[in-house]
Order: sequence, then C-alpha cells, then structure tokens
Amino acid sequence: MNRIRLGGTRLEVSRLCFGTEPFAIKKGPDGNKTQGDLTPEEGGGVLRDALALGVNFWDTSDDYGTHPHVRVGLSLVDRRDVVITDKSNALTYTEGSEAVKRSKVSLETDYVDLMLLHNVPSRTIRRQDSAGRPYVSGSLSDRMGALKAFHEARETGEVRATGLSTHSTLVLRGALDVPEVEVVCTTLNMAGALIDDGSLDEHLEAIRALKEAGKGVYVIKLLYGGRLREEGDAAIKYALQFHEYVDAWNIGMYDTGEVEHNLTLLEEALRS
Repeated sequence: MNRIRLGGTRLEVSRLCFGTEPFAIKKGPDGNKTQGDLTPEEGGGVLRDALALGVNFWDTSDDYGTHPHVRVGLSLVDRRDVVITDKSNALTYTEGSEAVKRSKVSLETDYVDLMLLHNVPSRTIRRQDSAGRPYVSGSLSDRMGALKAFHEARETGEVRATGLSTHSTLVLRGALDVPEVEVVCTTLNMAGALIDDGSLDEHLEAIRALKEAGKGVYVIKLLYGGRLREEGDAAIKYALQFHEYVDAWNIGMYDTGEVEHNLTLLEEALRS
C-alpha cells in the first residue's frame, strides 16, 4: 500500500484510511441503514487484516463507540506499525488534557498518533454527538485551549501530531494560520454534501491551499454517511481524483472484503 507523510509531521500513513464508524454506527440512506453491529473482537480482527493488507491508518473518535474495536485491533498487531487518529469535542484546556488521558486509557496505548478537535464549526453552536448526547461545539478560536492541551501532550510524547476535523470551508481557511493545526480532516464527496459553508469548488480550493501550505490533509464522508453506497465506486473514484492535494481518504469500512475492494480502487486511481 502506497504511503505518504502527513504534512510536516513524522506520521507515515497509508493513503487509504480505515474509518471505524461502521463497526458501531449504522450507515446508509434513511430507512435502509445497516452495519453498526460488530463486536470489538470482530472489528479488531478486521483492523488486523487491514494492516496485513497495508492499511496502517485507523480513524476513531471518543463518540463513535469504536474505541473498544480499535483497542482489540492494537492488541493483535505491533503498536508501532499503526497510526491512530482520535478526535474529541473538548472545548477548554482542561477538557483537552482529560481527552488525551481518556484516549490513552480507552485505547490502552501509551500515545495517540494524531489528536484532532472534532467537527469544528465556524461559530460556536449546540449539537448532539454521534451517541446523541448534547454538547457545545466550539469554534476554532473558542477551542484554542483544548488545542493547546493537545499540543502540550505532543511535547511530552503522549501525542505525535495535532489538528482538527471540520465540515466548514471558513474553518479550513482559518486553520492555515494556526501552527498547532498540523493536520486537517474534512469532508469531500461528489454530492457536495456535508459542507457547512461555501461551495464545493471553494471547499476544494481551501483543501488545496492547506496542502500547499504544508498541512497534512485527509478527507471523510466520501459516501455521504453511506447514502451513496449504491453508487459507491463512482463516489470513491470521484474523491480519489484529487490525489495531488489530498494525502489520504478515510472510508468507513465494515469487513475485510471492503478493504480489499477499496484498495483496488485506490491503486487504480493512483496509477492513472
């Protein structure tokens, strides 16, 4: 599996990123949502198989319910062979420090490779997380305390790199001038969906600017939360065409067959 360095970090990742959401969260169009029912042992086995196929980049969050699956996966492989992204809705410095500690305990690891502020909006709003719990989702300026905590953990070796995930074009632009944002994770799909502000073209231009500025960039929601799964190959190929300024593609996967199929699509795209 072709690997790439994420921006200016020392993280070398497979260009296919394993999105773990489908292990614990049902995906698909309304009225036809499936998956979301794997045990930690089953999900951990899929992650082990994915690493054997070359996929060393695994993505989770503290509200996906997939920490147990990733923990099992890590127990089945050499920890040094895997790059783990975890995300948190932490707002303050104290919450950020607690999030790093909680992640290490929950994943049973001495360090988290990449710690991200989760789904940063352009302005502070109230939301529900993936588990349906209400919380205050802070803007980037309001969450600089949490980001500072992540970055301090980077200095102690508990975190290897820091950044954010967002659906907002405005936040992508703002991240250009924040050194602590080393890596950005954002939405990209052929429906132009799940972009909070700006057009799809404007979103792509912001992604390109981040890459040119030396930030690591990987994208999510290629299948629009499973809503595009009936045209999944076309949706994935659409996102893969931007490989000159996207480092990796996070695709939610459920079993080893999906990993093999998506690797084939990616290798074909990178050869074209």
